[in-house]
Amino acid sequence: MNRRPRSRDQTNRMARSQDDIFDEWLVLRCQDGEADALRELVTRWQPRLLRHARHLVGQSDEAGEVVQEAWLAIIRGIPRLRDPAAFRSWVYRIVSRRCADWVRRRQRDRAITPQTTTAPDTPAPTTVADSDCDELTDLRCAIRHLPAQQRTVLALHYLDGLSVREVAGALDIPQGTVKSRLHHARNTLREVIERTQQ
Repeated sequence: MNRRPRSRDQTNRMARSQDDIFDEWLVLRCQDGEADALRELVTRWQPRLLRHARHLVGQSDEAGEVVQEAWLAIIRGIPRLRDPAAFRSWVYRIVSRRCADWVRRRQRDRAITPQTTTAPDTPAPTTVADSDCDELTDLRCAIRHLPAQQRTVLALHYLDGLSVREVAGALDIPQGTVKSRLHHARNTLREVIERTQQ
């Protein structure tokens, strides 16, 4: 008995996790006007979106404000979301755009009122000095020293489990750019770890 090969869409749909399917169900319920479903989505997604915003703006208080703004856009936009399966990359994209807006406002304000601190989107140094970390072997310390763009794609891909395609959609950048940033981030981390093991 010959079976037809599965299309890429069928394979992607089969690869979805229970969490993804549950989120899709919640989105559909939100679109039907169920307030409980919206509360559940907020509960499930608030920590992830806060973590993502912190990677982009670098400050906890401001990240919280950005995510609050993003939730307003999410609530307004969810009735028009055509594909509930796209919810994950869609919400990350909204938060990413709100963070970009925040960074632009911050830079404009600093141009008007110069301060001595550096802008939050200034890349962190890629080398780790002894004074910067108690334990140089701590991977989290090495990650903190990556440029912000590399930290963001690492977090979305490895911590939040987004595919390269989803990361590209969330950050509104080409997939090739995501792959390049992941490649450079992994190489930088490898170099840092090798230096600390010598």
